[in-house]
Amino acid sequence: MKKILPILLVLLFTTGAGCSLPGMSKKESDYSRFGGVYKSVDAGTNWTQKTAFPTSEGVGNIGTATVLSMVMDPQDHNTVYVGTSENGLLVSYNGGDTWQASNDSKLQSGAVVAVAVDYKDMCNLYAAVGQKIYVSDNCGRSFSESYNETRNNVKIKQLVADWYNKGTLYAGLTNGDVVKTTDFGKTWSRVKSFGKSVNSIMISQQDSRVMLAGTDESLWKTTDAGLNWTEITDVLKNYSQAKVIYNFTQSANGSTIIMSSKFGLLRSTDLGETWSEITLITPAKQVVITALAIDPKDTNIIYYTTDSTFYKSVNGGVNWTTQELTAGWDVSQLIVDPVETYNIYLGYQIEEK
Repeated sequence: MKKILPILLVLLFTTGAGCSLPGMSKKESDYSRFGGVYKSVDAGTNWTQKTAFPTSEGVGNIGTATVLSMVMDPQDHNTVYVGTSENGLLVSYNGGDTWQASNDSKLQSGAVVAVAVDYKDMCNLYAAVGQKIYVSDNCGRSFSESYNETRNNVKIKQLVADWYNKGTLYAGLTNGDVVKTTDFGKTWSRVKSFGKSVNSIMISQQDSRVMLAGTDESLWKTTDAGLNWTEITDVLKNYSQAKVIYNFTQSANGSTIIMSSKFGLLRSTDLGETWSEITLITPAKQVVITALAIDPKDTNIIYYTTDSTFYKSVNGGVNWTTQELTAGWDVSQLIVDPVETYNIYLGYQIEEK
């Protein structure tokens, strides 16, 4: 096992560990400075904390930030957006080397639980904060309110942009509703209600009309861009508790889908119609998978994390290597650069006690 912690100490010294994001006391900063974003440039062998936050007073540090969401601009792999729990939206234009806050005060605080970028128009950016979705049409310089959920205790949980149809975005809500816009957020319509919080939505890279959605008790599929949905939970009946779905990831061409669930990892090569188990080091149902990703160009390379360990397989899950993660933090986000796939990003959040 390789510990990540020793690397952090060097980076904190060189990037100004004494400065942190606004709103953090010194005690909180000292405790939580090992969070934020980490990057590997060698496919997960070594990691560096990427926390530099230049300000007029010097170089600060986003190591105090709890990461709730992370997405890469589909047209510029060096641009990474991060939604945090208290410090709003952060963005890096140089592959994580430095970060800056949103120019718009509406996105400079609060919990940004989801971020999406239009695949055809990179200057159209969406961010979900609580019961609202904000949209920017000028590359994040300013945001306007696009959607406001008025029902009590219902919040936005997922944002997914259609890679084929410009201006089309799906939002999954905590009450199980899925809402859709086809005009960059000007108007919205409800396309489905699953009855349980929408944990993950995936648009197939093979055909954007094909989508999978997972909740705490069901798996759903549409083949007509959300007009009609079919529950296909029965295809998981051989895998105990697999219907408690956490996340989906897929190859660049959509030929392989991997799903994380309370059971563990399952693989599908027919758009979710059938699934097979990926054998893990730990027995099924023994760990909670906190983040998951697949190499877009090589379906044999799989990454996932638990609350204490980073796992990697280069042969489709036959064998795994492991690394110990930073104590006191959980990985909440894991993304692989689709252009330079040896670049991997981890986003951390404070471990729940």
